[in-house]
Amino acid sequence: MAFSLHGVHVPHRNMLKKIICIALALLLFTFAFSACGADTEKQEPDDSSQLDDKDTNEEDIKVVLPDSYNLQFDNKLEGIYNYCPSIMQMDENTAYIYYCTNRESYNIIDYVGFRKGTRNEDGSWSWGKERQVLAPRENMWDAHHTCDPSVVMGNFKYEGEEYSYLMAYLGCTSYDNQDNKIGLAVAKAPEGPFIRVGDALFIDFEFDGSEDIWEWGVGQPSLINLDKEGHVLIFYTRGDRNGTRTLYEEWDLCDLSSPKKLCEGTLSKAGLKDLNGNNDIMNNADFVYDAEKDRFYAVSDCHPGPSSEPSYIASHFRITYFDKTTDYESIVWNELAVMGNEQTGYPRNHNVGVLRDAYGYLPNQYLSAFYTISIESPDSLWAYRIYDCHVQLP
Repeated sequence: MAFSLHGVHVPHRNMLKKIICIALALLLFTFAFSACGADTEKQEPDDSSQLDDKDTNEEDIKVVLPDSYNLQFDNKLEGIYNYCPSIMQMDENTAYIYYCTNRESYNIIDYVGFRKGTRNEDGSWSWGKERQVLAPRENMWDAHHTCDPSVVMGNFKYEGEEYSYLMAYLGCTSYDNQDNKIGLAVAKAPEGPFIRVGDALFIDFEFDGSEDIWEWGVGQPSLINLDKEGHVLIFYTRGDRNGTRTLYEEWDLCDLSSPKKLCEGTLSKAGLKDLNGNNDIMNNADFVYDAEKDRFYAVSDCHPGPSSEPSYIASHFRITYFDKTTDYESIVWNELAVMGNEQTGYPRNHNVGVLRDAYGYLPNQYLSAFYTISIESPDSLWAYRIYDCHVQLP
């Protein structure tokens, strides 16, 4: 029951107590709600700093590539050519490049050139002064050209001496690009001096001199030191009356005075396509082994050759790969990239080398190809220069 005090209506004491309790409860509820809301807003995760699970998958993370299509070096002399590089990366900041070049302007005699490279902050390479580390020998099977070098590190013994570097190279006496053969040389340092492994050939070619057939011979070797000691895999091109193809051989070369061939065969061409989408061959190839994925990558010329001159050098090169197997004759190729004028800005792109470590293994999380460019001209040879490009791995 309510009663009146000085004209003011006052609730009963029990009723007043209930009202006060309800008011306090409402006040506490309002405070708690606003405090909780402020705290929730303050700790809400920032979506811009978070990645979904799919964004953190390793396959979706792309490696930052160095810039591509850069001239590596230039002699700045007329009548000089540089082509067919073999590049060996020793560590993150040091590499060596071997390549074909000539000594006298406008004189077409191949020597093996060499330069030391230092990596720049942007991932490119700065190359030092040229040295010529292998030259033709008079009255020998390599009297005219010594070119197409491939170099690996390992432990090689020859005539009682220990050597750390092995080079395979093409040599010949011909002036018409026939009857090529493969020899070996060794050195204790990457810059040489390189000493030939005897006067004998490593891989010979029987040239019969027939006028009705082109007999290119054997050459364009690519070495991989499988056990990083002396178990060496060599890929090379053979061209004869039976066609052009890539062969492989495995050797124990720990003692070069008595080398032991372990196996040999013809590398499968299954999966290779030419520029018109037809089945293709492989030649003029360089190889690198990806130990993480147990896979071989190759860089090689594309076919068919261009219809305009010079028609004997490729307009495009390709990057392909196959998964490692004990049977190289049954592997299937996968295409990763094709490079031509659209990418490089030059109508001729050929004689490609791939960046490898000292043993022929993949040194980075991406692939670097060093290719030779040229122009459409009767003087195309004098325009041969070496450029680079870099691609993501599948």
